[in-house]
Amino acid sequence: MIRILKGDAPNKLVNSGSKKTKKDFEEYYKHVAEYNSGKKTIEADGAIYNSDEVREALEGIQKNKCCYCETKSTRSNCDIEHYRPKKAYSKSYGGTSLYPGYFWLAYDWDNLFLACQVCNQIFKNDFFPIEDENHRAQINSFSIAKEECHIVHPSFDAPENEIEYLESFPKGKTKKGKLSIAYLGFGSIEHGKQEGIEYSDKHKIRIRRLVEERDRYYHIMKNIYDAIKVLERKKLDSDETQILNNLKDELHKAQQKDAVWSSMIICAVKNDFKIVE
Repeated sequence: MIRILKGDAPNKLVNSGSKKTKKDFEEYYKHVAEYNSGKKTIEADGAIYNSDEVREALEGIQKNKCCYCETKSTRSNCDIEHYRPKKAYSKSYGGTSLYPGYFWLAYDWDNLFLACQVCNQIFKNDFFPIEDENHRAQINSFSIAKEECHIVHPSFDAPENEIEYLESFPKGKTKKGKLSIAYLGFGSIEHGKQEGIEYSDKHKIRIRRLVEERDRYYHIMKNIYDAIKVLERKKLDSDETQILNNLKDELHKAQQKDAVWSSMIICAVKNDFKIVE
């Protein structure tokens, strides 16, 4: 994961989103029992949170990269992800959906990101674990101030302080980092086991595919890094100098925020592509 820094919210969210949120609250307070039981649900308006204006703003910021697993097109197309789920939430992995979700954050700019469909729909879905259920916003006047979530927030947290890489595998530096890797399935199957998660066959297929693709990319970049080191020790002619510069440019691009798995390559370069325990 890399940190995603946003500017001002799109006008669609500020104007239409604010009005819709006010209406949703009015409707909720008319039928509190029904909405809390799930008999009635508050449906978010995709024409607002998934509007062209919002999507284009996020695509420009994230360069079409998943906010969690850092893939672009290797897993699937990107959804508009609600960090705090809008319709319902579950406390445990694969647990029962509880109502209402965080409907009042459906159009909140800080709650919206681009995520691949695998992270959003297959792994995270409406799962939103927090440290202490007594601090859940739904029982605290809808305030999220005291919620301590177990999934890294792509903007408010600094992912590099939570997660690092050992070769092509992510490693949690903190409890939140370890749980994020396991819950979102961008580590290995073993990461899930360590956190008490037994992945389904569908989960395992997606994890193995990501592990293979990311490892292949890691070794391509490692070969480039090794070639640079060899060339830097030689006296080069003009053609070899050009090759060296091209290789350096490739490695530089791989560390930019818009590149796939850039956090992994940044870690690898920092550690000279060696494992640092």
